[in-house]
Amino acid sequence: ALRAGEAATRVSTITQVEEKTGRTGSLLFVTVRHDYSQDGRLAIREEQDIVYREPTPPKQGSGDALPEGEWQASISPTPTLLFRYSAVTFNGHRIHYDYPYVTDTEGYSGLVVHGPLIATLSLRTFCRAHPDATLRRFAYRGVRPLIAPQPFVVGGRVTETGVAQLWAGNAGGLAQTAQVHFE
Repeated sequence: ALRAGEAATRVSTITQVEEKTGRTGSLLFVTVRHDYSQDGRLAIREEQDIVYREPTPPKQGSGDALPEGEWQASISPTPTLLFRYSAVTFNGHRIHYDYPYVTDTEGYSGLVVHGPLIATLSLRTFCRAHPDATLRRFAYRGVRPLIAPQPFVVGGRVTETGVAQLWAGNAGGLAQTAQVHFE
C-alpha cells in the first residue's frame, strides 16, 4: 500500500489503442497503465480502459430494478461535488461542471457524474460495510451515465469468499457494475 505523507511517483503508459465500430458508430479504445511507486517500490498498478466515441444521443435508463444488496448507500450528487472531483482528478471534461455545455452541446439533461467517482463511492460503501477487509483487486464498468442532481444508490453483496459484486444506479436502472476481490 502507499504510505501517507511520503512522496510517490506515477508513471502512465499507453499500452494499447484499438479502433472498433459499434452500434453507436466509431469507437476508440485506449488502455492506460498507471504505476504508483514509493522509494522505487511498486505499490499500486492500475489499468484504465478509456472509450472515445462519436457524439450520440445519451443512453437512457433501462428501468430495470437494481439488484438486492447486503449493503447500500444513497448518494445525492451536487454540482459542487462534481466540480471538486474534476479538480482533484485533473479532469477537464466540461460534461461534469459546465451545465450549458453539457445540455446544449452534448445533449444530456444535466451534469454527468464521473464514472470513477461512482466507483470510488461504491468502493467506499463496501469498505464501510467490511472495515477489516484488505482490498486486492477492483474493476468496474459503466453501463450508462448518471445525471446530477438526481440521487442514486451504490450497493453490493458478497458472492463468494473474497469476492463481492458492487453496483450503482437509480430509478432508471443499473448505471455501473463492479467487482472487488478482498481478504
